[in-house]
Amino acid sequence: MKVARHPSRVSAIVLAWLAGCAALRADDFWKTKPPSEWTLKQAMKVLEDSPWSRQEVRAVAKNGGGSADAAIDNNKYHCDSDRLDAGGNCLTTRIVLPTDPSRSPQIEMSTANDVVFLVRWESSAPVEEAFARLSGMGERATAQYLSMPSRLPADRYVVTLKALDRATPAGQPRGTMPLNPVGPLENDAQGPRARLWVGSTVLPAAESERSGIGASEAARFYFLREVNGTPLIPPGRTTRVTFEFRGQRFSVKTHFSIDPATLR
Repeated sequence: MKVARHPSRVSAIVLAWLAGCAALRADDFWKTKPPSEWTLKQAMKVLEDSPWSRQEVRAVAKNGGGSADAAIDNNKYHCDSDRLDAGGNCLTTRIVLPTDPSRSPQIEMSTANDVVFLVRWESSAPVEEAFARLSGMGERATAQYLSMPSRLPADRYVVTLKALDRATPAGQPRGTMPLNPVGPLENDAQGPRARLWVGSTVLPAAESERSGIGASEAARFYFLREVNGTPLIPPGRTTRVTFEFRGQRFSVKTHFSIDPATLR
């Protein structure tokens, strides 16, 4: 015996499905909407929160101390009583260095001094089109703040690591951006600072460059597109690519799913 479904329930299911499809289409507007019709918000989304752009929050000490392996400690049991909020959460973050504590004391810093780092895969059509759209809308200052690349070599993939101003909740003091939030780009005794991982292939950056200071600072890394005559990113299929930066005061490890059809 067949059970009849209530019409209103069926309608609700259909409407929910349609709403979900609409939401998916809205999130992936770059697939259906030409760049010339992107709004300012949509162009910004491509550059700040999309398959080609990822944001990571890292604590960076203002005095430049710390290392890539530093541990962040805001445990309430390690917190001064006058630094606990009403919910028992510690208002002060401590960066604990991995070396001998007798020689490297803990560095105190406010959680308001966390820095948002934007990692962006520049060598893609949507990113290039988003920057062009910003310029077309007269948003050159915004494009400059987001560190539009000055060059995109045909034999290199370009990845940008950009420090962003972080909005703070109302009533809380605004953190001070370090003058050099990214830190050194040069390789050290531990090896390369920036690397790409594609399958079993690990590729160090062939070159790097820096632009701007403080909230305008960006580091750009250039990776060879071919390794021993073989394309780093295989044609014809979406490939998982991992960008890793090992800084002096923090580290990031960001994953991208790169569709070869979007590559520039």
